[in-house]
Amino acid sequence: MVEIECLACGKAIKPRQLNDTDNYDTENYDGQIPCQECKSLLYVKLVKGKVQKYKIIEDKSKLNWTDFVLRMQAERNQQEKGEGDKPR
Repeated sequence: MVEIECLACGKAIKPRQLNDTDNYDTENYDGQIPCQECKSLLYVKLVKGKVQKYKIIEDKSKLNWTDFVLRMQAERNQQEKGEGDKPR
């Protein structure tokens, strides 16, 4: 069975084991495969069951800095709001 290492997170991907709806031909395949761990999208080309080439199309493993900052600000605002309700 072909096993591909995700270039984004390093997790081993086995195309046949992804799910029941996607049926990948592991002998000859030329297309996209999602990583089940980090949800990144990889381009993979298999010929005779061997990886000929692969690359990251969309890397979702990296922390989105803007989302992180907004989430931290929202948490701080919630904490400050909660502290304002307490008697001093």
